[in-house]
Amino acid sequence: MIIDVHAHHIPESCLDLDDAILGGVTTLGDLTDVERRMRDMESMGVDMQVLSVPPGLLNRERETSRRLTIGIADTVDRHRDRFIGLAAVPMRTPEQAAGELEWSIKELGLHGLEIGSNVGGTNLDSRAFAPLYAKLQELDVPVFIHPVEVLGADRLGLYYLSNLLGNPTDTAVAAASLIFGGVLEEFPGLRFYLAHGGGSCLYLRGRWEHGWRVRADVKVNTARPPGEYFGALYFDSLTHSVPALGYLVQSVGAERVMLGSDYPFDMGDPDPVKTVRSLPHLSELQKDLVLGGNARNLFKLDA
Repeated sequence: MIIDVHAHHIPESCLDLDDAILGGVTTLGDLTDVERRMRDMESMGVDMQVLSVPPGLLNRERETSRRLTIGIADTVDRHRDRFIGLAAVPMRTPEQAAGELEWSIKELGLHGLEIGSNVGGTNLDSRAFAPLYAKLQELDVPVFIHPVEVLGADRLGLYYLSNLLGNPTDTAVAAASLIFGGVLEEFPGLRFYLAHGGGSCLYLRGRWEHGWRVRADVKVNTARPPGEYFGALYFDSLTHSVPALGYLVQSVGAERVMLGSDYPFDMGDPDPVKTVRSLPHLSELQKDLVLGGNARNLFKLDA
């Protein structure tokens, strides 16, 4: 089974939530039309998508987050052979978010959580998020991190730099915060997967390692070098470059990379399966892990 772990969806029941999010978006498919989506999946060679809301709808209050989560669950319920879903929770109120997560997993049958790379400018190592991380570890479900409200936006207004540079950079900030902030030390059972091939964090890993060795202020929350915490991280395949994807797989291992398309946005990969199959140095077994085997394990689809 070929599984796309990075695919966005807005349920029909939520189309009234935010016109700014829905209007003027150039896409390869459709955010809401499920029949169109399944036809596109057939043409892409994808058997199943992991549905998450677009990042602009993250970090909303409880009522809106719950509506989105219920809508995702409804789409999944109607097509259980094609979709699994990720919850959206009110991240600005972390204790409430922990309760909403538990309800989403136990009552709605969703398979994980989507969060932004920050919450209103607060990095993911904030102690405020500890109740949510504790609940995630208890429930043993994965977390998809997608960039949102990227840093430096005041300098990235032209040329779509907010996406071209801001998204991969903010993803790296999120990963660094989890590592250097001690989140992965305190909650070793957490499993995060990062959008867009992890952004720039794999290409900065050596710099992080060097900084940890030579500066005391870098290692204040961590007992081990940064690279040792990468075992808690997974990465989607959306790098827009076969050599870059090859470097990602070489760096973290084929068992840590999963197929991701960013459907249906124009910055996605319209043929993600072909991209993975074109990797020259992977065995067929390794390609099968990236295309679906890792996602099956992460989301416990065989349980």
